[in-house]
Amino acid sequence: MHDLLIYLLATIVVVPLSKFAGLGSVIGYLLSGVLIGPQGLKLLTQQQGTSEIAEFGVIMMLLLIGLELNPKLLWKMRGPIFGLGMMQMLGTIGLFTGGLLLFSGVGFPAAVTIGMIVSVSSTAIALQTLQEQGYAKSAGGERSFAVLLFQDMAVIPMLAVLPFLGGDIGNGAHGAQSPLMKALLVFGAVIAVMGAGRFLIRPAFKLISRTKLREAFTAMALFIVLGAAALMHAVGLSPALGAFLAGVVLADSEFRHQIEADIEPFKGLLLGLFFITIGSGIRFDLIAQRPLEVAQWILLIILGKAALVFAIGRIAKLRAPESLLFAISLAQGGEFAFVLIGRTGGLLSPETAQILTAAIAISMALAPLLIKLTIRKGMSRLECVTTQQRAPDTVDESDRDNPVLVVGIGRFGQTLVRFLRANGYRTTVLDIDSEQIDIIARFGIKSYFGDGSNLDLLRAAGLDRAKVLVLAIDEAETAIRIVETVRPQYPNLPIFTRAYDRIHAYKLLHLGVNDVAIETSGSALYLGGEILKSLGLKPERVEAKAKLFYVNNQRSIRDLAKRFHEEDETSFIQASKQLAEQLDTLLRSDPEELSKGASSEWPRVQNENPLA
Repeated sequence: MHDLLIYLLATIVVVPLSKFAGLGSVIGYLLSGVLIGPQGLKLLTQQQGTSEIAEFGVIMMLLLIGLELNPKLLWKMRGPIFGLGMMQMLGTIGLFTGGLLLFSGVGFPAAVTIGMIVSVSSTAIALQTLQEQGYAKSAGGERSFAVLLFQDMAVIPMLAVLPFLGGDIGNGAHGAQSPLMKALLVFGAVIAVMGAGRFLIRPAFKLISRTKLREAFTAMALFIVLGAAALMHAVGLSPALGAFLAGVVLADSEFRHQIEADIEPFKGLLLGLFFITIGSGIRFDLIAQRPLEVAQWILLIILGKAALVFAIGRIAKLRAPESLLFAISLAQGGEFAFVLIGRTGGLLSPETAQILTAAIAISMALAPLLIKLTIRKGMSRLECVTTQQRAPDTVDESDRDNPVLVVGIGRFGQTLVRFLRANGYRTTVLDIDSEQIDIIARFGIKSYFGDGSNLDLLRAAGLDRAKVLVLAIDEAETAIRIVETVRPQYPNLPIFTRAYDRIHAYKLLHLGVNDVAIETSGSALYLGGEILKSLGLKPERVEAKAKLFYVNNQRSIRDLAKRFHEEDETSFIQASKQLAEQLDTLLRSDPEELSKGASSEWPRVQNENPLA
């Protein structure tokens, strides 16, 4: 208990000071460990108990990585992730393994181990610094994100490879079993985790979500993580592998974003304890005895990785400034390097492990400075999106009772809000574009700056009291993410949303929204009617055709939305063709049949369709 209190006190005092100094939270945790450890104030009595608690941070981090491995994201970014990521990972391992074998005389297992340790980079430091500088959406920033994601995934196979090299990740209760029996146990444990996720965990989450008790939901998430970790440890594998598998199982579920939000605070604190443990274990007496060796490793890590990644960037046809940003963003060591060092067993001598730990920690401390310096000096030609940091606005108390909560105030949202206001319905509007908010405020539309994908922010804006939620944003994935987050918590709340195209509409309807408006369909239909008039068709016949097309199109979207998720691709395409052929037949019928098929559901249009 004494050590835990010291850890928490160091976190409260040192970490904020580190962030204010621009060093970042990871470096703050490491400095906290140095301050309270045996090389500093010697406030810790023993580290074993707290180290076990700190291991939970690594487990939480691997769970969140598993949750991020959504198949759709991996497929969308498959080229940069698996192409550039594999080139960087294998290239770094090969570079350092070959160099160590040629010039240091270490054995092959130790050389490969060191290559794996230095191949990973700091996801937290690199992404945070790029976002702060406004370069996360640049070409170099996006490539950095893809490679960092691959590195996070590659940690699992690297942990699995260490025992074959002679490392020790814990034998668990079955260490004495035969290789065949141990393989069967491992295979059975993986199948058990995957099967439980499909047939037990998801139904349990659905049941708990109906109670609307967030603490029960959080407890369930923690139980799953620790249960999977304990199962993997029992069969002789790393507990982190169990957490990773649990995350992968839940990555494609509707509860993924809520789990991420609930576990994030625990992950941050426990991971901080892990880094404090690393910092408290750094032997400065050894570093003082061999300062040149430590400096040599720092230069090798930064310059070696930067040169390799720069070459990869040029091979990928990035311009020189973009390749430079790509290289410097990945030039430091990473959080998982400490995890790998802790699992090396007898592969590395204690002195080598300590020197590597110090060199990686110092390279991480230098990373924000190097990235900022690169952007300031070498990126003058690079065009990228710069975002202004702004805290969410506070919603007025009177606006929290408005019946309609709208997310997004672009061209679509503006028309919608004006229409609702003209009919006497007040709206509360959230948008993440601060410039757009300032512009539309001049025209009398009041809105607030805030991220509509944040459930807590939606609640602060009046979601609990709203009668309708409208998503008028133009980002398809963000709209899906908001519906996935809100619908389980508010199953009876009407949700209406803008859709990018028919596929997006199918997905939204499957998630339970009440209705969708495909963003260009209304204006395209109006313009098509005007074209028909110019080609000689009578206005009344054009109106009848437009009515019939609109009604049947809306019906077909709902019908095909069910088939999109329940049937195979061939059956879906056949059904889509049949509906299109039926509509073609109706539209070519005589005027009397057209008037019978036309419906009063068609919105009366003057110069502009309100669905546009």
